[in-house]
Amino acid sequence: MATSKKLDIIFHNGQPDGIRSIRRHLSTMTTYVIPRPLLAEAKKITGINRPGIYYLINENDENKIAQIYIGQTRNGVARLDDHNRSKDFWNKAIMFLADNKTFSLDMISGLEAYAIVKAHQSNRYKMENTVNPKYEIDEYDLPSIEEIYEEIQFIMATQGYKMDNAKNSVNQSEVFHTTRNGITACGVYDGDKFQVLEQSEININKKANLGKYNRQREELLARGDIVQQGDKYILLVTLEFNTPSGASDFVLGGSTNGWTEWKNKDGKTLDKVYRVNGENV
Repeated sequence: MATSKKLDIIFHNGQPDGIRSIRRHLSTMTTYVIPRPLLAEAKKITGINRPGIYYLINENDENKIAQIYIGQTRNGVARLDDHNRSKDFWNKAIMFLADNKTFSLDMISGLEAYAIVKAHQSNRYKMENTVNPKYEIDEYDLPSIEEIYEEIQFIMATQGYKMDNAKNSVNQSEVFHTTRNGITACGVYDGDKFQVLEQSEININKKANLGKYNRQREELLARGDIVQQGDKYILLVTLEFNTPSGASDFVLGGSTNGWTEWKNKDGKTLDKVYRVNGENV
């Protein structure tokens, strides 16, 4: 049986998409979600100058991460002033700050290095960290760092940002595929979102009625997240879509019904596996 978790959230300016602070029950770490235009307002919050690590995020039009940067801070939100002047790509910061004396300087450096490695391994987003920290994590600190990162990963997921590698975290029985028109693509469905997995093939030459997906494809091609291999175009990252049909439209290049397009290893459609009595989900 899964362990229950309790989160306390404060909406500091009374808006669901404004400044938020999040605290898990019994945790010694507080999360701050700060939209870039509200950075000056966030500085007024008590305790926001503590040490920790942070994520700078560029969300696209669907509120999904397109780019990400991870860093450490020893003086909390004040560190973001430098990035506000020097980095244009981000529109939101998520800071994980510890209670006083909870994080040593070694712990912060180790946590930053660990988080960057995990973000690269997830293969979900374009990383703006061009150099991996050379910090070597002490074997005695590693269990604590892993525990803290698990909490960070959980909090990020509650905000809609998955940090794991979907391809490595699913069983083959959970994978759905489409093989139409010589295209082979794979994905997973969690009952809410559909993820197209890395190494899926994309029918890049068919662009009928795709609209925003055409732009998304062009952006992915431009930054090397879709590459040509022979006569195939291969996706090198995992992408998340709001619907199974959005995922199959993106992959196949036209108007599709994802509920019947995606099938598991036994040939059962997503509709057969997840829908009940034919109702729309």
